[in-house]
Amino acid sequence: MSNRKLKVGVVGLTVGASHVKDYASSDTVKEIVLCDVDESRLKEIGYKYNIIKKYTDFDKMLKEENLDAISLSVPNFLHMRLSIQAMEAGVHVLCEKPMARNAAEARKMLEAAQKHNKKLMINFNQRFLHECQTLKSVIDEGKLGDIYYVRTLWQRRRGVPWWYPLSSGKEVCGGGALIDLGVHVLDRAMWFCGYPDPDWVLGNTFCKVSKDEAARKGIQNFELEDMGVAMFRMKGGVMLELEASWASNRENEVITTRIYGSKGGAVLHRVVGDGNAASNKLFLEIGGEVQDIPLDDKIISKMPNVRQAFLDAIVNDEEVPCTPQQGLKITQMLDMVYLSAENGTPVQFE
Repeated sequence: MSNRKLKVGVVGLTVGASHVKDYASSDTVKEIVLCDVDESRLKEIGYKYNIIKKYTDFDKMLKEENLDAISLSVPNFLHMRLSIQAMEAGVHVLCEKPMARNAAEARKMLEAAQKHNKKLMINFNQRFLHECQTLKSVIDEGKLGDIYYVRTLWQRRRGVPWWYPLSSGKEVCGGGALIDLGVHVLDRAMWFCGYPDPDWVLGNTFCKVSKDEAARKGIQNFELEDMGVAMFRMKGGVMLELEASWASNRENEVITTRIYGSKGGAVLHRVVGDGNAASNKLFLEIGGEVQDIPLDDKIISKMPNVRQAFLDAIVNDEEVPCTPQQGLKITQMLDMVYLSAENGTPVQFE
């Protein structure tokens, strides 16, 4: 392990506040620099963590501060431009999800990372939850056998992020619930399966619940999906079902991934709110009978959070755990869903 200490910038302090919190508690960080267009937010976060250096101008911060790394927690349309600009300046980048609005932008980010030999990591933080780390260790041990079907979803009853600049629609965001929530559960499902290559997808998007609320908020012609669904077939035959909604007529908000394997199965199920009740189980055949085994019964070593994993990759000069290649593949898959929804037909992966 290296004893190197890093100077880290955080850009965008609404979502980025959690990044600042993790960096402030890390022994790997020697200094934090903040950047946000909202001066009151800068002042608030700076005061809370006793951070002196604060900027409202990204270009000025890059020019004046000799940063080692940067977290980008900005609107999706800025991900590509700011990531590439930072890497051109010699700075490693942790970019919030989604990697970009579309695969064309994500590919340019990957190419910039390779050209400038900089680490580019995507903030797929679901992987670093204890239950996800535990289930991955079970899968890697072969306990579930060959995985053949996965259903993964993040469904909200009501939870459109109206604080986000949704009035500009796809120009700013790239998409709705799929690119916001679906990206998280799609990544963790793909990670559990070893990131197989998709063959084709049939998908659809809907905006059936949120249009009236959008109009009441002064957003006319609201165009982003409040729900999206997809069925992927992978080249090895695995089927993967994806659901994501900002608003739907259902029970409380849930985050669920269910896996079916030849030797066993598993489910990660969390009800958001109300204490975040979780039911995480393995289903393994023991003595000729399938047994329900609480996933918490399996003990694994504690993993670092997503931000510390990014820092560790820099100081130890290792590959980042959430690679830009994986971020690009997820973005390509979401592009496929949107194209399938638009065309009303299955779409082949190219």
